[in-house]
Amino acid sequence: MRIMKKIIFNHIAILSFVLAFPPLDNDDIELFMEARYGGDTSTVFSMIGDSFQYIHTPYVGLGVDARYVDGSLIVTYSLNDTTEKNLSIGDRIHEHNESVVDSLGLNIYGPEGEIQKLIITKKGDSTFTELNIPLKKYQYVQDQDSFLEDIMDYSDAWYDYDMEIIETILKKNKIVVHYRWEGSKEQLGFIYSFTAIEIFTLNKKKDLIDKIEGAWSEKQFHDQFK
Repeated sequence: MRIMKKIIFNHIAILSFVLAFPPLDNDDIELFMEARYGGDTSTVFSMIGDSFQYIHTPYVGLGVDARYVDGSLIVTYSLNDTTEKNLSIGDRIHEHNESVVDSLGLNIYGPEGEIQKLIITKKGDSTFTELNIPLKKYQYVQDQDSFLEDIMDYSDAWYDYDMEIIETILKKNKIVVHYRWEGSKEQLGFIYSFTAIEIFTLNKKKDLIDKIEGAWSEKQFHDQFK
């Protein structure tokens, strides 16, 4: 009986040691960022909580994503409250502010409330409709599944990339990460880059990431000017 109890105790002790992950530190955050932009969803999944949220940097715009196909922009994503529900997934945008759209997408500049004129056709319809929609401030929030899916899509879109963490600041259960990313879509292609500051919120044990929030940047401010 004593031997059996000792075996059970040792098993519990080993299991507790394995499960008692230490708090995340700078090296863990660097590993997470490399996995995130490298498309390693397994590593990212192991480091985020079940109720994880990625809160994107707020922006002023129309609240839609669109992809250029056959001479128009097809709406591929639309926030629930966007544009008073005038735009839906599958609608086609043909003109924006009296200019025919192209593969560069919607170039939206202006302050909140400024009217954007769109010529669209609704999904499954060929009738042209004019919409006059005011710009609004939006903040897109992703859950765990959506975040992981975006990691794969983003990784597949780039031929090569480099990511440098400029600085991390740890305070209690918060980690501020300032980093620079650059990448190309093809071999010897153009180099695109951005810098960002994100605030990581850890769980109570500080061993999982519960939330990442993008900080407002100067670009979002400048994009309100033409």
